[in-house]
Amino acid sequence: MRLIAGVLQLDGSSATESLLARMAAAMTPPGLRPSLACRVDGPAGLLALDFSNGQAAIPERDGWLVAADLRLDRPTGTVEDQVLRAIADHGADFPDRLDGDFGVALWDRRREELWLGRDFIGARPLAWTWSAGRHFAFASLPKGLHASGLASPASDLVGLATKASQTYFSGSDSGFADIRYLEAGHSLRISPADEGPPQPHRAYRPDPSQVGRWRGTPKQAAAKLRMLIEEAVAARMPNSGPVACHLTGGLDSSAISVLAARAARQRPGCGVLALSRATAEAIGPPGLDERPLIADVLRQERGVDHLYVVDDVAMPGGKSDPDWPCSAIGGSDDRIMEAAAAFGADRLLSGVGGDEGATYNGARPYLALLRSGQWLPLLRELRVRAKRADMSLLRVAYRQLVAPVLPRGLGRKRAGMFEDKAGVMRYLVPTMAERVRTRRLRPTLHSNRAEDRVRAFADHHIPSRCTYYSILAARHGIAVSFPMLDRRVVDFILSLPLHHLLADGYARQPFREAMRGILPERLRTTEAKVGLFDQRFLIYAERRSTLLSEIDRLQALALPILSEMFDLDALRAGLERIPTTDDLAVRKAQGQRIVGASPWAIGFTIEALILAREIADRYTGEPGRSRG
Repeated sequence: MRLIAGVLQLDGSSATESLLARMAAAMTPPGLRPSLACRVDGPAGLLALDFSNGQAAIPERDGWLVAADLRLDRPTGTVEDQVLRAIADHGADFPDRLDGDFGVALWDRRREELWLGRDFIGARPLAWTWSAGRHFAFASLPKGLHASGLASPASDLVGLATKASQTYFSGSDSGFADIRYLEAGHSLRISPADEGPPQPHRAYRPDPSQVGRWRGTPKQAAAKLRMLIEEAVAARMPNSGPVACHLTGGLDSSAISVLAARAARQRPGCGVLALSRATAEAIGPPGLDERPLIADVLRQERGVDHLYVVDDVAMPGGKSDPDWPCSAIGGSDDRIMEAAAAFGADRLLSGVGGDEGATYNGARPYLALLRSGQWLPLLRELRVRAKRADMSLLRVAYRQLVAPVLPRGLGRKRAGMFEDKAGVMRYLVPTMAERVRTRRLRPTLHSNRAEDRVRAFADHHIPSRCTYYSILAARHGIAVSFPMLDRRVVDFILSLPLHHLLADGYARQPFREAMRGILPERLRTTEAKVGLFDQRFLIYAERRSTLLSEIDRLQALALPILSEMFDLDALRAGLERIPTTDDLAVRKAQGQRIVGASPWAIGFTIEALILAREIADRYTGEPGRSRG
């Protein structure tokens, strides 16, 4: 793994190595000793930290200084030369011409211009800050900016409330008032002679006119997708040494783990550690437990090391991540990265992005076929599904064509994940809620329109989700890569017409067909599993009194800032709706799912409480968060 940072002085002064050293120290986790390279050239200074066995460097090519946190899918020549060729040929669009994971900074010594670029999906983080007439600075991690004194650590309260309401940040939001992320697939150019703040340029934007234009048979689609995914995993494997993988009972991470295990057997010393985040014990109906599916993968691919990391829940007052506000240090995701590093891996392969891409389910795919007039494929798939599920054709047609469009209370039984009635928005005062609505991500994948499918990659939560995992990994000196978000995989999935997403009575095609002989058969054909929320409900029930005590404390503080953001009475009422342990014990004994009618509602209630506690800590100066 590499991290980069740098500064461009805008006041006529020169950059200094001492400032770069402060930025490097801020980004170096305790106990790690990366190699460091610094270059100062007049107003500009660049640094690179290498946490692997490599040597950090900032090479010079044709008058350019290059700091790169970069892994290319299909490298030809040095990576620095490829980046420079892309800039020379395509200018500000250069991030759209490089396939891989990268955050790069380039200083043109002749023109005194600083360029930044970030990969199309945000696999490598890159943040920046600008102070008029003083400096522009960038760093892989926000703490490289605020902990070095180049930016204020002050919170962006609307940004934090927006994140709490939708799990991930919107666009360039970082949670810090003076720090922005360079958005995925963007470039940025700045010079000391420029007036006004820098204006990032969007380089990556899929063409909606190409969505659904692929022509070929379902068999050909499955064969091509299989080839692309195999190549995507192979491109992300180390030449030697171990690799770690996320492994759930789902399609995406399981396929990556299997392909990584098979590729590892062809490489010297390349062991594989599969890491599963799971409940402390099996929860819910046995047929929905993902543990047997994980076991199927491990039986099939002998020699894969495996570790279960018990899922936990964030609670108010935990030590907060200095790069990702309102996210606790030491949680299960963090422990997964720690285990990967302890195994000796320098990277972790994750299945993030599969749901939107390689295993895209389609938005109400049966209904979409009906609306688009593709009645023969629809009738064929309904018949196959009815036979496989041992249901009448009429019942299957009702479930797939009628129930999805009925109002909640008739066909739809519970609020969606991000609806205001189930989410954090119900706990915000009206003025704050309105400000949050202007920053929230627009709903996506609620239809199969070309613009909707494009937005899922270009303008939604995936880059923020990738940034989150990359920041967690950086704390342990490793990198994360996402094979399901390989550029060629994404482009191919966007090109598939709707009727290719259903086959043999299954959605998530042609992926299921592509994974014949790769995924264990039971896993390849499974359609549902118990989520982690069941276990979390048990934990929330056990800690119900602690959570209620926390809201008591916040109300007693009577902080104006909390009253300007939250309806604490409504938040208290939400916490009181947490079931007791007795309630959940009855459901569990009856073999029922223990989650309530709206499984996300309580989780978002806790998110609101955590945010309120963190804001209170910041304004009272109490401990409970990390500042560096």
